[in-house]
Amino acid sequence: MHSTSEEDQTKHPLVRITTLGEFALERLEDEPPRYALVARSEWSNRGPAMVLLKVLLCRANRRATREELIEAIWPDHESINADHALDSAASVLRRHILRTGEVGSLLLTLRSGGETIFKLAGQQRIWVDSDALVSLLSQAMRAECRGQNPLPLLEEAYALARGEFLEDDLYADWAQGRRHTINGARHRVLFKLVDLYLQDERVGLAEELLFASLEEDPTDEDALCRLMVLLVEQERRQEALHLYHYTEDMLQEEQAEPAVYTRELARRIQQGLILRERGDRYTAAGVQTLALVGRDAVSRDRGDSFGVKGARIAITAAVCGGQTPSPYRYPLPRRRSRRQAALPDG
Repeated sequence: MHSTSEEDQTKHPLVRITTLGEFALERLEDEPPRYALVARSEWSNRGPAMVLLKVLLCRANRRATREELIEAIWPDHESINADHALDSAASVLRRHILRTGEVGSLLLTLRSGGETIFKLAGQQRIWVDSDALVSLLSQAMRAECRGQNPLPLLEEAYALARGEFLEDDLYADWAQGRRHTINGARHRVLFKLVDLYLQDERVGLAEELLFASLEEDPTDEDALCRLMVLLVEQERRQEALHLYHYTEDMLQEEQAEPAVYTRELARRIQQGLILRERGDRYTAAGVQTLALVGRDAVSRDRGDSFGVKGARIAITAAVCGGQTPSPYRYPLPRRRSRRQAALPDG
């Protein structure tokens, strides 16, 4: 778990922090719980204190030693008095950014084994959306293991996943470990929800989730492949290929290209094959089996542009008949990926 246990239980968190999408701080005003947004001007000019807060939020149990924090916040700290700078940042964080009317600080300073440790209060006092998402996913998986319905927990988790984790700090080294964890949790929530909706024959909801994921990041090939198969099963083959080419263009802007698996899937759709996903392979009921393992997958008959070298994929497919597009269509994604939009010029 990425949170700390609290001996003093509070009925409602004193502070709420949004890390997914636009960063935001809220303070508890009164009960029944009413939270007031802390104006950005109140914390945006307190750089070291805010970095300290974010670094601690990215650490296991929200704690780190003095040396770890100095190295993360001031990697080239030989030219400054780093100890004084850290103490000043901690004071600003404690007295201004995380100030509450309650007794007791939300930022603790501990000493253990000769080391000074800075530690934030846990989820019951400082609620963080990304930690809540991971916790809800864990609860959902445990519920499913017990034979219970995980859908409500997964939907609650999905509602929290509104944007990139710490989007103002995309390339900060201290955020990368936690970023990978959060992104992995978001994908697990997304694809588990898609699976459950498809099991319940709620295809429209599954499709909507996948389109939303691609709109946020058009280079997400996992979502792309799932959506392409779903569209082909609805006889929307051309729409699936349009999505593929859109993602291909976005990847080319990042000096990349679709993965072998994605290119092979697109090539087969272009050839008019009906595909269905079963397990981790694309399969379909049919009469023709095409297996390619470790050889050139370029079509000898069509001369298309989806050549694949070294494909290690086994696909069962049937030739597709006429295609009748559904009258209900989503617009293609229009935004560039957050990764691409945030890349520095030059």
